[in-house]
Amino acid sequence: MTMLGAVFKGLFSILALIIGGWIIVWVLYNEVIERLAEYRRPPLTGIFGIAPAMILVGVHWGRQALDYFRRRDV
Repeated sequence: MTMLGAVFKGLFSILALIIGGWIIVWVLYNEVIERLAEYRRPPLTGIFGIAPAMILVGVHWGRQALDYFRRRDV
């Protein structure tokens, strides 16, 4: 992996974490506090959909980017 690849991987990991977290917050708001008119629970994908997978991928990519920069400093 190049330095530019590690930077992009780090940026995409932050983006995946933000989007996944925002989806979970939005679903919890609609389930617990107030159901908005635009909200419909998906029947097959589960209540959170793809958000947990996005968070796991974001964590994985973030760790890979950090490992690259840690190895480079040594």
